[in-house]
Parts: sequence; C-alpha cells; structure tokens
Amino acid sequence: MKKSSFISMKKILAFLILAIMVLTPITSKAAFSFWPFGNRDNVNTAVNNKYADIDNYKSFLNEAKSFMQGLNTNMSVDDMKIDIIDKITELQEKYSDTTVIPYISNKILNTTIASSDTSTSGLLNSIISTIQSFLGNTNLAIESLKPNVVVDDMVATTAGELSGEAYAVNLSGNIYYANPDANGNPTSNKWVVLVHGFMMNGQAMADAIGHMYIDQGFNILAPDLRGFGNSGGNEGKGGMGYLDSLDIWDWLTYLNEHYTCDEIFVHGVSLGGATTLFLSGLEVDGRTLKDQNVIGLVDDCGYTSMTGIVEDLLNTLGSNELVAKILGIFNVTDLSQIISRDTIKDMLINQVDVGLTAENFDEHENALASLEKCQLPILIIHGTSDTTVPFENSTRVYETAMNNPNIPYVQRFEAEGEQHAFIILGNKENVYEGHVDNFIAQAEKVASGAQVDKVSDYQEEAAESPSLISGLIKALKLIKNMFSF
Repeated sequence: MKKSSFISMKKILAFLILAIMVLTPITSKAAFSFWPFGNRDNVNTAVNNKYADIDNYKSFLNEAKSFMQGLNTNMSVDDMKIDIIDKITELQEKYSDTTVIPYISNKILNTTIASSDTSTSGLLNSIISTIQSFLGNTNLAIESLKPNVVVDDMVATTAGELSGEAYAVNLSGNIYYANPDANGNPTSNKWVVLVHGFMMNGQAMADAIGHMYIDQGFNILAPDLRGFGNSGGNEGKGGMGYLDSLDIWDWLTYLNEHYTCDEIFVHGVSLGGATTLFLSGLEVDGRTLKDQNVIGLVDDCGYTSMTGIVEDLLNTLGSNELVAKILGIFNVTDLSQIISRDTIKDMLINQVDVGLTAENFDEHENALASLEKCQLPILIIHGTSDTTVPFENSTRVYETAMNNPNIPYVQRFEAEGEQHAFIILGNKENVYEGHVDNFIAQAEKVASGAQVDKVSDYQEEAAESPSLISGLIKALKLIKNMFSF
C-alpha cells in the first residue's frame, strides 16, 4: 500500500471512530455507555453496586412474592414463619451484591417475626403487603421536587445573535420557590441556577442538589440544556459548554426581568461545570455577570476545553475490544495518537455543531480564556479519582483563578477517591453541602463589600455514610429523570 493511501486510510478510520464516539444516538439504557458520570463500568459501579441495581431489586421482591403466594396455608403459623425466614435469608444471599437488599430483607424478616397474626392467611397478607409496598417504589414514581413554575417558551436569543439564527432554539426550565407565600409567590430574592450534566435534565439536577439551596432560602432555576429534557436543539448532544453558557446568560436575563434578584449563584456539574466556566467571564453588549446580579460560581468537575475533553475521552477507550485492536494495528497506546486535534476540531464544528466556526473556534473553545476575565468568587469541586474529566482539569481551573487578580475568593474541594459527578449519586453529601454553605457565606461577604482572604481556609467536616434507602431513592430519581426525555 502506498504511504499516501495508508495515511488517508488512517484519517478515514480516525474520523469514523470519532464519529461513532460522538454521534451515536444515546437513548434509553444506551445512555449509560457515553454518559459523563464515567464509562459503563463506572456507572454500573456507582448505580448498580452502590445504590442497588433496579433489576436485582425487582427480582428479589418478585421471587419473594412468588414464594409467599405458593405457600401452603394449611401449615401452622410458626412453620410458615420459619419457611419465610429461610427463603428471605436465601434470597438475601443470592442478591448480596445489591446494597439495598439487606434493608428490605430485614424489613420483611422483622415483619414476619413480629407478626401477631394467628392465621397463616393473615400472616401472608401482611408480608405480601410489605413486599408490594417496596415494589411500588420500582415504578420510578419517586417523589421529586415539584416546580412552582415551568418555563417552556424561552428562546436562546444570545446564541442566535452570536452563532446564527439556527441556534435560537426554544429552551425549557423549572423554577422552585424556597418559601412561597399563601398565594404561591416567592418570598426570597436569593436565587441559584443549577446547570446539569450530559444525559441529565433540570429536574434531575434539582433533585440531586437542590435541597442544599432550598435549605438556605434560595429559589432554584433548573433549566434543561439544549438537546436535553424539553429544550430544543440536537437531541442527545449538548452545546459542549459554549452555546450552553449563552443560554444560561439568557436564563439570567429572564430571572432579572421576572423576579427581584438580590443575588444569584450559578452551580454546574460536569457539562454544567464546563458551562459555568465558559460563562464565568462572558460579556454581552457590554454587560457582565455582575450586571446580572450573579455573586458566585460553582464548578463541579467541569472540563476546561472542548478538544481537551474529547482527547481525554479518547484516551479512556483503550479497554474497548474494537478500539484495542485498532490501536494494535497502528502500534499506539491511545486514540489521540491517531486522531489529530484538527480532526477533533473539524468534528466539533461540523458534526457536533458547537456553534463555532473555523475562524473563532480557537478563541472560544477553551473555557479558561473566559475564566481569565472573571470577577466573581468561585468554588472548584472535583473527585481525585475522576476518570471521565481528569482531576488535572480542576488544577488548571484553580491556577487560572488564583492568577486572575479580579477573582476575590477561591475555594477548592478536592474530594479524595471520588469519581466523576460524585454528588449526583449522594457521595460525601454532608461534606459537599458544608463547602457550598461556606462558599455562599464568603461570596455574600464579598458582594456586601467586605474584604476576605482570596484563598479559602475552610476546614471541611468528616464524611457521613448515607443511609441505604436514601441512596436507593436518589438513584431511582436519577434514572427516572434521565429516561424522561
């Protein structure tokens, strides 16, 4: 084969690999395979092992229910109790990898042992009723935060003006009031905009961390980013942070036009964290975030550039069997050695459609360029074991923030041993909330004109283990919201 032909074949192959990775439709359960909470293994570990796999949960309960329905009611109550205890103990061992099973099996065992029923039919009815109550939770109808207002007629005007009319899509978002009055109107003038990650939506984000702000008296705006939830745009594909930051600017304008906003925080996770970074130094028609009454930013595991995150994702695909064979053919260790930055740039512009052109891509694809213009306090959060958005991203964010003399306060939460977007699944929740509460207090001091040390001296509290059932409920909410669009 001629060298030129071989090089062309490599370019074509590289293009196809990247196209498959970026453009494959992400729907239903396939969402977990390219979801920025990590690769499939990370998600299975986080949801299935730590918070109970939904299929095992249902299988355990259905097997238990089927066994109960097959019991002979002519036996004595004591003999039936022994049979039930033996079966539940057997099933508990069978499904021992599912975290919530000990909780529900003990509930069934306690109900059995404590039952005062003198008839086997009465005992069975109480046990089956208990099982049925747990089965009722697996329909994913877990109670979520209820929005006070649903906005479904927003238009992405800033993206339309800066990137072209095609990007002026319809946007949707939910608003939750912290303390509504008797007429259902908000009584607080404090707000937070929660910006979700890839393959999530506003409701999932509000359910994951909204209570931290509700408890502090903040109203919440949780928009669906373009391409997700009920917002328009390329379904299953976000704007990679740049377009999304323009949309958040429009949401800030919406809040200030419709409500009294004494202070606003913007808190993003994953893609939402990157969006917050892209937003941090944004200026539109001579106005900055300060003019929008924003007083603080929270970046949780956001990536620092579009090309950088694609290169990072390419470097994690080596365990894929097909990719591994391709790497072997070219005698390289990762796909970024085959796929050039120019190829990635071309894909992001022409296939992913991030709202940039060949002329302005280099200027806007790096979120740190925006952070260099930021004038607001920032809280930087990242798990040290993040394999999706490497922890080094947060180090670059921290260094950029520290080198920017206009950023008055910088707080950092290095979550030791935690994976990507760990708060979404409830890890170190009390530590996370402590950081958020302290950051709010410091940012409010800055906004009032008080002087604070730029480097935070906050001492975080010890982590508490979440209850098994609260973990299950959080996982069920997350799955429900992910599959709702």
